[in-house]
Amino acid sequence: MSRISASALTQLRIRHLRLLESLASVGSLHKAAQALHLSQPAASAMLKDVEHALGTPLFERSRKGVVPNARGGVAVARARTMLGELAMLSQELEGARPTQVLRFGTLNHALYGVLQRVLPSFLARTRCRIDLYESTQTHLRQLLEQDQLDCMLGRLPTGSIDPLLKRGFAYHPLYEFEMCVLAGASHPLVRKRRVTLQDLARFQWILPREGASSRYTLFSAFAAAGLPEPDIRIATTSFVVSLQLLSVADWLTIVPREAGLNQQKLGLGRVLPVKLPNLVTPVAFIAPRSAMANPNVQSLWQAIREARLS
Repeated sequence: MSRISASALTQLRIRHLRLLESLASVGSLHKAAQALHLSQPAASAMLKDVEHALGTPLFERSRKGVVPNARGGVAVARARTMLGELAMLSQELEGARPTQVLRFGTLNHALYGVLQRVLPSFLARTRCRIDLYESTQTHLRQLLEQDQLDCMLGRLPTGSIDPLLKRGFAYHPLYEFEMCVLAGASHPLVRKRRVTLQDLARFQWILPREGASSRYTLFSAFAAAGLPEPDIRIATTSFVVSLQLLSVADWLTIVPREAGLNQQKLGLGRVLPVKLPNLVTPVAFIAPRSAMANPNVQSLWQAIREARLS
């Protein structure tokens, strides 16, 4: 690897970033040139300019096309970040009243707990608009890595935390993700002072779809007790749907304890007195380190941190 050329680096333009992003997406110099309305020789020359400026080859060439190498993957990720920031700048400046936008991703449970306390006060002291994305942890992480989010509140599998840190992300653990069993307010089990896993096994369930870590928590508890898998009648990705359907029949669901207690306080459900194992990793505030310099991201992070500590 040769040294990065500072003078050549200053000659790079947005079109060079778009070329890197397009090459990684389509895997072909010819297709990338077409997408950017360039001749193939022009695209090839631009790629050489980028590699000269950065002092290293970025792509592996073969008859099948081009694929980013290890350093190319880093360059493409940074190029996508910069292009994403420019797109957001354009969006924020559009219209008669320019608006700062904070793209925030969250697991659904947080909307029934910490974010109810945080968002009103945060929005009262800032002029930015929050674009809120509620989804699964896997989808949120994909959006964050593709620079479609500025920050997120979610969980990561243990093995993915260190790689994410090495790629330039900030990871701030906040609280443990304790699960509970929630029943409708008139469910037969709400009258019991102590509920066992055997009691739970007699009823049918509304659970997240396959692959959800909360679902795995319940299955693990049943298996450890020598019980068959829960009888699932409805599988859904919607946290709200699960809560609403509890009043329809004597079904059960599994939810984060904070969300369950919130529903109990509102008289919409009851947390059953049974202990489930905690999920391994905590809920954390996650953002690219570069995004932590954004005053709105920093302010939201501080507000969430203070809400959890109070």
